[in-house]
Amino acid sequence: MAVSRKPSRHNQEKILFILMGLIIMGLIVSGYFLFVRKILPELSTTTAANSGANGSTQVVTATGEQASATEFIPQEDAQELRIYFGVRGQDLLSSELRRVRKRSMFIAQARQIIETVIDGPVDGTMYQSIPKGTTLRGLFFDSGTFIVDLSKEFSSIASLGTTDQLLAAYSLVNSLTELDPKARVRFLINGTEPNVEEGHLDLSMPLTRFENLVQK
Repeated sequence: MAVSRKPSRHNQEKILFILMGLIIMGLIVSGYFLFVRKILPELSTTTAANSGANGSTQVVTATGEQASATEFIPQEDAQELRIYFGVRGQDLLSSELRRVRKRSMFIAQARQIIETVIDGPVDGTMYQSIPKGTTLRGLFFDSGTFIVDLSKEFSSIASLGTTDQLLAAYSLVNSLTELDPKARVRFLINGTEPNVEEGHLDLSMPLTRFENLVQK
């Protein structure tokens, strides 16, 4: 009569070692795909926020000037954002259509818009109307109002002429209100309200969309 023999302890340890190896490899592969499909696209759209800048509407596959210009975005993952910039030689705003990766959260889309305004246009007939060096410190949306907290560099618009101040502020306002035309935009500079007495435009008050500044 044959007697069944239990696997030796050595064989059990060998099998356990193989199983652990397979689990570790599975975790590594899963982590790689998570990074490539989710984390890396997010990084590519946010690291361009501090890069420098560059009349007709133009479609550009980019979220920054060059940081992701060559990034391939599948059609099902893409969306177009209309971003407003100053027009060279004219006291008007015009727009570019930027093809970017979709964001599921409303506030994430708004952040993406502001960062694209900060990056500046690709079309050479337009220019970045907000002061160079401006960065986004914080962004909130409350009761139909975007609250945009910008760095101290933005305060230098107070020294500009009336038209240049309008173009600087409304390049952001008109771009953000593409998400919600009825929304208002309120500015903070370094976390505090702008001084009412500085400049020609009262930035302490919420601003609404201004179509008269847009090139027809």
